[in-house]
Amino acid sequence: MHSFTMDSNQLILVWMAQHNSHLMVFLLLTNSGTQNQGHAFYPNPIHFKNSPNGSVFSFSTTFVFAIRSDYGNLSGHGLAFVIAPHRGLQGSLANHYLGLFNSCNNGNRSNHVVVVELDTVYSEDFGDINESHVGIDINGLKSAANYTAGYFDDTDLFHNLTLISGQEMQVWIDYDGRTKQMNVTVAQLHMEKPVRPLWAWKYDLSSILDQTMYVGFSSSTGSVQAHHYILVWSFKTNGKAQELSQLPKLPRLGSKGTSRFVTIGLPIISLVSLVAAVLAVVYYVRRKKYEEIHEDWEVSSLSIKNCTLLLRDSEKTSYWVMG
Repeated sequence: MHSFTMDSNQLILVWMAQHNSHLMVFLLLTNSGTQNQGHAFYPNPIHFKNSPNGSVFSFSTTFVFAIRSDYGNLSGHGLAFVIAPHRGLQGSLANHYLGLFNSCNNGNRSNHVVVVELDTVYSEDFGDINESHVGIDINGLKSAANYTAGYFDDTDLFHNLTLISGQEMQVWIDYDGRTKQMNVTVAQLHMEKPVRPLWAWKYDLSSILDQTMYVGFSSSTGSVQAHHYILVWSFKTNGKAQELSQLPKLPRLGSKGTSRFVTIGLPIISLVSLVAAVLAVVYYVRRKKYEEIHEDWEVSSLSIKNCTLLLRDSEKTSYWVMG
């Protein structure tokens, strides 16, 4: 049996991931910037089987996350809980690849990777259903199953969750090694774990997972900056993950200037651009009118000159006629 609750000294950080030095259970996977990716893995391998050809143990994990964008509902691409044969994911790409795969290895059976993704961007190529969904991926990003992010209350009523809302949310992932069923549950922070999971998926992971694997997180951004946070995390094989407590508070985004730019700067720029456009039109109209007047004056002047020439010529020859 292997069990741990994450603290700031228990993770191997790769790429953009970084600890917050003031909080023991706080991880920032991606900070400001575009086309970035972040990885964070528990440093020690986890035993998932007794032998290479054995059955995968039951395991349970829970974590609290938040995704905040610098631009409201425009987002990076989300984050994912990952079970992989190695710490870090060599050759992985950002953007819609979530820092997990690339165009060459996406979907390869040799990957031996299991992913539960919290995806915030719709990608038709990967069979996404919308821009806020939870999916299970095996060896690639075309989800074996995906569902709209949300939870069922005690009356079985479904409530949507917006993953990019910036609010803290909790995820529970439970795999039963006996029934081969994985349950994934998502809810708002401080809610009791819903009785009914978001989805229950039957699949034997024994052919996917090696005897020992690494567990952690991956995240990426695309053309929009986003902050992906893991506040606290617990994992356990052959048992239930420890309940989470002493949650840290999310920091205020250091991009207030960006927010003010969006809310104040953009309208001012738009107004200035509009005024400039109006002035340009007025200038063009006046210039055009001036050119027309000037052209008329030149035509009149030319006509007068021609008339003068005709008059002078008429004095010399009798066959010039004034019209």
